[in-house]
Amino acid sequence: MTKCAITSARTCWDRALRSEAIRVLRSWLVYCRQRGHAVALHHNDRVHRWIQLWRSQLRSSKIGPALTVTGVLSLLPFFDWYRPDVPHRMAAIKQLEEAMPAELLQEDAEWFQAWKASGIDQEVFLPRYFRQLDLPGGERKCFTSAAAMVAAYYKKVATQEEYERVREEYGDTTSVFAHVQALTSLGLQVRFVDNADAEDVMEAIDAGIPPILGWYHRGDMLRGEPPMCGSATCGHWSVVHGYQSRYAEDASWLMSDPAGLPDIERGGHNPALSGYRVSVRQAAFHQRWQVDGPRSGWAIFVEAN
Repeated sequence: MTKCAITSARTCWDRALRSEAIRVLRSWLVYCRQRGHAVALHHNDRVHRWIQLWRSQLRSSKIGPALTVTGVLSLLPFFDWYRPDVPHRMAAIKQLEEAMPAELLQEDAEWFQAWKASGIDQEVFLPRYFRQLDLPGGERKCFTSAAAMVAAYYKKVATQEEYERVREEYGDTTSVFAHVQALTSLGLQVRFVDNADAEDVMEAIDAGIPPILGWYHRGDMLRGEPPMCGSATCGHWSVVHGYQSRYAEDASWLMSDPAGLPDIERGGHNPALSGYRVSVRQAAFHQRWQVDGPRSGWAIFVEAN
């Protein structure tokens, strides 16, 4: 390799680009980008020594970072390996978000409108899942656990025990108004309705709001029984934070149920299994949620101030 007698960073950079090794490397990176690969660059000892020798010719007073060889990354492969339970990946996503131009983070941004287009699933990621049976007297505290998940989503509490202490100041765990007041006291905007429909829930999810829905979890519909209340309390509360196949006949909700895995058709739950991010058919769930017909669903919509 011809050594660079460097008079400027630009001159040396131009010479480097003319080298066959760099041309081959650049062609390879372009090829990878066109194929949508995320590039992790490895080079052998010879190339490493070549780069180090080139860098040694640069005067630090003339140029800061001497040479950085990087691959141009495609974001698509990263979504295939996305896992919300890996802290360093979540930190990297947050760093990317903070580096993005403000206009790309607006709700009317073109990419976000494409993401919300017909047929594309939506999900509001809940960072915490709480099981009601972990609380004292938990068999009747589904409402507390569900509301705590939403409060944790907005980073107002870290545990359901912390939320319960707030809720106890306003009333019993089965009281809608106790939870409305508790969540409001945490600095959140809270709206309770008894006439919600599926479109209301989907619009909330599209806006990054995970609704808390009240529904009848007893009654075996496969045996002709109507949805009904439980023996200890009337009804059940879960967080619905996603949907799948919006306009298809087999559309479903993505639900986090504090009682465990729900059996929407037969009623009841399996508390031995997790109720986190459970997919339930909308057609069956709506019979338990909208028991008085369309636009009769109970829902609590919680937003940040």
